[in-house]
Amino acid sequence: MRGTTYPVCRNIMVTASYMKSLGHEIMVHDRCVDFRKAEKIFSSFRPQLLMLYAPPTASVKDAIEVSTVARKHGCTVVWAEVVAAAFSKQIVGGGYADFVLTGETEIKLKKLIYELENNKDFLSVSGITYKAEDKIITTPNVNDTNLEDIPEIDWDLIDVRKCFRKFPHCKNMLYIYTSRGCPFKCTFCYNTMFYNSCHRKRPIRHVLNEIKYLEENYGLDGANFSDEFLLLTDEEIEEITTFRNENNLKFFWGAETRADAYKDIEKLRRMYDSGCRWLMLGLETGSEETRRKIQKPMNKDIIRNFVDMCTQVGITTFGSFIIGFPDETPEQLKETAEFALSLNVDAFLFNYYVVILKTPMGNELVESNRLDPDKAFLESRASSQIQSLSKNYSSISDRELRVVKSYFDWLTFTRKKKEASSKNMFVEKAVDVLVHFAEGGIKNAVSNIYSAGKTFVTVVYYSTMFPKIKKKYGLYNVNKKK
Repeated sequence: MRGTTYPVCRNIMVTASYMKSLGHEIMVHDRCVDFRKAEKIFSSFRPQLLMLYAPPTASVKDAIEVSTVARKHGCTVVWAEVVAAAFSKQIVGGGYADFVLTGETEIKLKKLIYELENNKDFLSVSGITYKAEDKIITTPNVNDTNLEDIPEIDWDLIDVRKCFRKFPHCKNMLYIYTSRGCPFKCTFCYNTMFYNSCHRKRPIRHVLNEIKYLEENYGLDGANFSDEFLLLTDEEIEEITTFRNENNLKFFWGAETRADAYKDIEKLRRMYDSGCRWLMLGLETGSEETRRKIQKPMNKDIIRNFVDMCTQVGITTFGSFIIGFPDETPEQLKETAEFALSLNVDAFLFNYYVVILKTPMGNELVESNRLDPDKAFLESRASSQIQSLSKNYSSISDRELRVVKSYFDWLTFTRKKKEASSKNMFVEKAVDVLVHFAEGGIKNAVSNIYSAGKTFVTVVYYSTMFPKIKKKYGLYNVNKKK
């Protein structure tokens, strides 16, 4: 993947550290920050096995190219992550990989390597897809990893400083995890098929030890807990505060959570005291009917109150929404737009609905013959970032979806929020992205600048040129009176 949004994949680092602890020789090649050609990597390291992570962005085409080079060098090729799990049959059937892991990786990879070296009884390995005698086989996905047994991440496996990014309240932010999975069952989310809607926590001491090492040795000042769902107990919050103070650490942190997870302002104050400075809220929609469909019931008043409490405490809030759900109507989209405008969040993150196969919503589209998995895989190989509207299953026109998204994208940069918890943070983020455009040489810089310019023009065009559509959805300029 080429880009600067998510420059280090936590699962790469977890798996690499675990396999190293078992005595394997490991090299991590993160193509977000290391722009050497794959051929050069394989010629110098000569691995026996390639574990390839394909994140849910425009990475499939590049993943296929890397796999082709790996096969030329005699590697066993294993794909992992959400995209791989969703398209496991297409990947194995197309000859792009020998195996696909359809859930979390560590124990599965350990067992797979054992079978490769000994019995070759792959049916005994849970959560893998492979080909045997022209038949594609998928074993049931069981995520039974005890996170107590997973070692702390060995961050010396990579050049950590290349992976730092600016973020609100910090300049050297890195993605770290405190838990896996989510106990909820949102019908559109990969959690249902990847983690079986199971939520498990790492020992908080492992997390804090990693942060301490990164701050003292590399200058980390921000930890973005990239969990599917963060839910800290009072004891864990107190432990973070105590550890931070006793070790004289200065890092700030934030995470993705639900707006109904913390209902007490005093708990939010304790989180702030422990270093919490931002929270991303998966709000998804303002339509109660859509909420029922996606199985994510949340009370609007509770959400508004939570956002207001965060503002009082000083915690930056990101309101994340999804538009274009299957069969979503213009009336439902208007409810979402009106609800978003009623919130005092620092930033809006509007994304188009993207199908994830093997989720309940994805299965419905396949069963109703509205989605062909094989065709979807071919289209994913040529797709751009997930913020592009590639396929519209809603009852809303493409143009109207683009206008609504572009409006909120632009609003994030221009909105004047009272009692803002962070000023000009997104301008700073944009500057940081521009700085990193130069990484990887002229070819990559030109590609990034072209992509960014295209995105900017698209946002300006759709957010300014269609006043009737904006009026239809109540999209007024919030810095002026209606």
